[in-house]
Amino acid sequence: MQALFPDPDRSYYQRQVEQATGLPLRAVQRELDRLTQAGLLFRREEGNRVYYQVNRDHLLFPEFQSLTLKSAPLPQRIRHDLLEEPGVRLALITPDRRHVLAVVRGSRRSLPTSLHGLELEVVSGELFLERLGAGDPELTAVLREGRDLLGRRDDVLWRHIEAAGFEVLREPGVP
Repeated sequence: MQALFPDPDRSYYQRQVEQATGLPLRAVQRELDRLTQAGLLFRREEGNRVYYQVNRDHLLFPEFQSLTLKSAPLPQRIRHDLLEEPGVRLALITPDRRHVLAVVRGSRRSLPTSLHGLELEVVSGELFLERLGAGDPELTAVLREGRDLLGRRDDVLWRHIEAAGFEVLREPGVP
């Protein structure tokens, strides 16, 4: 639930949930089936992949999401809050776990300067790419040693990160 509920509008396939939870695939399949039977998840098949998505319309969704977030580690709660903000493209937590770099569409959004006690630096995608191209040492350190908080690797910024030679790890629990 901690892998799915912070980002309820996204569909995940079984292997993504397996990777995020560290559980064996059979255990993941069993739990996803239970949550689907309870009506908390939707299930759909595409080819040989089975996708799951949270059912926001389930009567108990707000309570389950609230309980899941209350018991989740701090990075998962930050992940949820950032995913609720429109325009956040990617977010990286620094190795010291005291700073988060959030990249947004357009100019700086009205995000706070701190989130759950961590300092939040918000930059535009354009500024992020400028810093990446210039080899900014602070950004380089975050890309080498930080962790991806969102797991949304379909944004074009990730192609630039990969082309620059960085393999950013995902925060544990992030599909």
